[in-house]
This record gives sequence, structure tokens and C-alpha cells, in this order.
Amino acid sequence: MGELMRKDLSADGLRGLAAANVLLCHLFLAFIPGGFAWIYPDTTTPDAMHGVVDHLIALPPLAVLWNGQFAVCIFFVLSGYVLTKAWLDTGDAGIFRTRASRRYLRLCVPIFGSVMFAWFVMRMGWSHAREAGALSGSYWLADFWKQPADVVQALRDGVYGTLFGGWSRFNPTLWTMKIELLGSLFVFAYRSLTLPGRSGVLNFAFAVAVLTWFFPHDWPYYTAFLAGSHVGEARLTRSRPLLAAILVGAVVCGGFDVSPWYDWTRVLPLADNERKAFFNVVGGVLMLYAVRCGVLDRVLQSRPAQFMGRISYAFYLVHLPILLSFSAWFFVALAGGMRLDPVAAALLTVPATFLVVIVAAVAFDRTFDRWGIRLSQAVFPAVSRRIPTAAVAGAGGLRRRLRYRRRRAAEPARRIAHSTESGPG
Repeated sequence: MGELMRKDLSADGLRGLAAANVLLCHLFLAFIPGGFAWIYPDTTTPDAMHGVVDHLIALPPLAVLWNGQFAVCIFFVLSGYVLTKAWLDTGDAGIFRTRASRRYLRLCVPIFGSVMFAWFVMRMGWSHAREAGALSGSYWLADFWKQPADVVQALRDGVYGTLFGGWSRFNPTLWTMKIELLGSLFVFAYRSLTLPGRSGVLNFAFAVAVLTWFFPHDWPYYTAFLAGSHVGEARLTRSRPLLAAILVGAVVCGGFDVSPWYDWTRVLPLADNERKAFFNVVGGVLMLYAVRCGVLDRVLQSRPAQFMGRISYAFYLVHLPILLSFSAWFFVALAGGMRLDPVAAALLTVPATFLVVIVAAVAFDRTFDRWGIRLSQAVFPAVSRRIPTAAVAGAGGLRRRLRYRRRRAAEPARRIAHSTESGPG
């Protein structure tokens, strides 16, 4: 039990660092956009800053630290792992039914709070994205919130539009929520139907083929859920050379961009966006496996990482409205009002933004995030009785299932023996 708990703590820490990665990506993309010419092309103006800091941000080995799409792929891989872990431990498919029933409310309530928070910031006129984007040269930043705040549209997005449509103009980073909802349901169904052994490999290949057919642009993201669930049952290793190679692979795949460094990946017949998503997912799978093997435990189980892991969902949901309002205002005040060097202003904006987002995320976690959990549990209470299932998880699950059947088969004999011994003589 202690070993399992250790791995869960590390996974939580990994989620927290991934959330910080997303914010760092958006801050650099907004205020030092020149460094993202290869990671996110067509997001900067011709007069964007191009200096030492930009080249440092664009350096592929380091870019993994602020490649937001890689962090999102880690979220998806982690979801597949965490949502199926209890089933791998118990073999009880009833867990899937309970979690699938709760999933919409669990995600929707915090999403509703996030959208309405963004609408309120827009309605109050607190956005400074255009001015900040003009100063930094970021097309990406200047393009936000050009339309007026419509409360009816905000309510629609918060209740169902974001989850079912995969987009919200109030908080565009919520494009991941549709994939999170559908990916969760897909992995529940997939693991309920998957057989162990060689048949499982064929089932995985068939599932990926189906996802590719129905989601030709987003199939790598959905595949991340399936792959993450298999990381939970993969055989772990303590080989340092192998773990070092896995970490290098995670960094290479996680730092993927369209620079000449990655021209070798063009052997895959995929468009740039799909190829980037594919390699980021592979990097996320490798990273999670390394974490399960105990790599980076000291970092991921530290108090800051664990704290970030606890508020990671709320942190992700509130960071963009704060960036478009407070961070943009802070940057404009430094670079425009005080005539500070734009790079220095951007570097000062980063810690200030992290502080404000953390405070907001703590408040959001204690309200909307917890309300979503409690409401989903109240509407769909857990089934107390264990429901036997034929679904098993690899060799370990098969052994548990066989022991269960042997115990059931031996019960009539034990009852007969008991009645013979204790009956009238």
C-alpha cells in the first residue's frame, strides 16, 4: 500500500508541474512571443522581440519546460492512468459505471465557474490584451476578447457549450474539456471490453484505428487516455540506463516543434499539428512511466509540487482570464507607463502572475471545484456492494479473478461440511 501511495503522490506532483507549464507557456507566448516562432508559428508580429531570451526559450531541450501542448498531453495521459487505477487494483468494473455517471457534473460545475469568471472580467472592461499584445508583438494575445460580453452566451458555454462543443470564446483554453469528457468515457468503455494478453494488443490497435477514423485531427489526444491506462499495469524497471533513455525520449518528444531539429519526424505521414500532438502524447506516456518507476520522486513529492497538484484543475481554469486582465495590465504599466525594457517587464510579470493565479485557484478550488465533486457524488452515490466482473487487468487481474472463482466454488463444500459437523448426531 505504501508503494502505491508513493506513486499516486508523484502523479499528483506531475499534474501540478504540468499546470505550471501551461501558465508559463501562455505568459511567454503573450509577452516574449519571439521564442515561440517554432513551437506556435504565426502567433507573433514581424516586430516581435528577437534577442537572447527568445533564443533561449526556443531552444528545443529547454522548450519542454514551457511547451503547453506537452503539458496538456500529460493531463490526458494522467487522466487515463488515474481513472482506471482503482479498476486495475480491484477488477471491479462498477467503478467505471460510477465515475462515468459523475463525469459530466464533476467537470461542468468548475467549467461553469470559469466561464462566468471570464465573462465578469470582460463585462467589467478589465481586459488589456490588445495594448499588451501591441507592445510585445503577440498576435495571440491581441486576438482575445474582441466581441462584447454576452451573458446568455456565457451561460450556454458554461452549462453545455464548452463540454459538448469543445470551445468557449470567454476562456479558449477550455478546448481541452470536450476531449477530457469524451476521453474519460472512451477509456471506461475500452478497459471494460479489453481482454488480457495478445488480444489486448489487438484491441488497442483497433481502438486507435476507430479514434483515427472518427477524430482525424484529435485522435492522438484520445489515444493518450488509452495509453495512460496501460501505463498503470506496465512492468516497472529500476535500470538506470533504461530510465535515462526514457527521460531523454520524454524530453525530445515533449519539446517537439516545427524547427529543423525535428525534420526527421516528417517520415510520418501526418500534418504538423497531428505530428506535434502525436509526439507530445508519446512524451507524456514516457514521462508518466518514468515517474511510476520512481524517477523525480523527490521533486514531485515536495510540498510545492503537491500543493500545485491539489489546485491544478482550478489553476488551469482561472489562469487565462487573469493573464488577459491583471498580467496584461501589469505588463503595460511596466513597459508602457514606466518605459521599462519589454523583456524585463515580461520577466517581472511572470512571478506576479503566478502569485495572483495561485490565490485565485485556491479560492476556486474551495468553491466550484469542491462543489462539482460534492454534487456529482450526491446525484450519483457510489454503489456499496462490489459487483463482480469478467473484465481483468493483465496477468495480475486474471490471478485475482481465478482466486475469486475458486473461493466461490469452495463455499458449497464448506457449508455442507459445517452442517454435518454442527447438525444433530
